Amino acid sequence: MEYFIMDEVAGNPYIPYIGDLPEELDMIDVAIGKKVDINDVPIQLPVSIGDVSEVEYPDLLTGNVPLFSEKLKFALDETGIDNIDYFQVDLINEEDGKTVAKYYLGIVIGLIKCLKSGLTSSPAGRDILKNPVIDFSLVRGQKLFRLAESPLLIIVDSSVKDALSKINLQGVSLLRLKDYESF
Repeated sequence: MEYFIMDEVAGNPYIPYIGDLPEELDMIDVAIGKKVDINDVPIQLPVSIGDVSEVEYPDLLTGNVPLFSEKLKFALDETGIDNIDYFQVDLINEEDGKTVAKYYLGIVIGLIKCLKSGLTSSPAGRDILKNPVIDFSLVRGQKLFRLAESPLLIIVDSSVKDALSKINLQGVSLLRLKDYESF
């Protein structure tokens, strides 16, 4: 089985900058897949927009927390992904308070410790992933998950990658895991 990192396309200067997160939404809890209790839905996230005509809203935003477009959420649901808790999100323009886009916060529940190789340490003691390889037997049949060894990465198997590749997602990267190097 081949695995891929699902992420937003890096370096796009036209996506909005997401401001402060609400207090009940902790970035670390989201990254480690902790169940959260959010009562005020849709979650309103402020965004800074310079030139409204230049802004792009990709199908995946991963800056602070993972935000999935309705198209991406639906595609993942169709592939049988059942380990994501979704919460509706409205991106609110800081300038005028208007909703400029709708997304879903996607919390991938839990972490899976499954690397067979590719995890090393820098001379300073920092963990480095270089050409990681997953031990399929430890994945427990999950088609989408986060690595315990690197919780910010969202991993999908080849069946999910193939399904997503057919629907013309905008601003979504699917990098082969074995080609990945952290720095």
